[in-house]
Amino acid sequence: EKQDVKMDFTERKFAHLPARESHHREAPYPKSKKIEKKPNDQYIDIEDKDPLWLKDKGDHFYKRNDFHSAINAYSKSIENDKEFLMSRLNRATTFIRTRWFQGCIDECNDIERIIGNIPEKERQEDSEYYEKMTARIHLRRGASLAWLSQFDDAITQLDKAHTFKGVFTKVELEAIARDIEQLGKRRDSQATKLQGDILFAKNKLNESMDMYFEALELDPHNEYALSNIGLIYLKRHEYENCLKFTNQ
Repeated sequence: EKQDVKMDFTERKFAHLPARESHHREAPYPKSKKIEKKPNDQYIDIEDKDPLWLKDKGDHFYKRNDFHSAINAYSKSIENDKEFLMSRLNRATTFIRTRWFQGCIDECNDIERIIGNIPEKERQEDSEYYEKMTARIHLRRGASLAWLSQFDDAITQLDKAHTFKGVFTKVELEAIARDIEQLGKRRDSQATKLQGDILFAKNKLNESMDMYFEALELDPHNEYALSNIGLIYLKRHEYENCLKFTNQ
């Protein structure tokens, strides 16, 4: 049985030339409903206005370890959509990489405030997303507080992060638990080391040395106690022991 088959050929833009991909427009960049034209704008450039585009641009810089450029891109994204939580969370993460820990804490506080202001019905409709966001702000805030030696607050935040069993993997939860345990040791070690500092200031070197060694028993990696032990050995002209502890 014969049947006619219709075959469509690529449309030629110019009748006297073969079709070329260059003759067709590229697909448009993703748009955002948050793009708004301001009175003083001459035109709207997707790279300057679309929060999603700017967030992806920041992610690109972050992967290349260009953290300052990433922060600039995330900040511009947030400027165009102040409630774009992913840009805020990624900027908080980048703040940690640049060691601006207070900036990360402030960013996490802002995210928590924005989520808290969202109507309950809307949060319930996308509960999984907001649950993941909340879990991650506790984790990042806890990490930043730990770097600032605010150990009690850091442990509180990590304890909260650890309750999100459905967000983090088993391996991640185990890592968080280890961090909580280590922070507890560092907190107690630092408290003991502080007692040694007081004795050191009074020139009671033997007593302060005992406190520093006690601090090391609680946390063998306490670099502050190691450094101060080395300093005492230096004051005693025991240079080999000084090098032994300062090199650790």
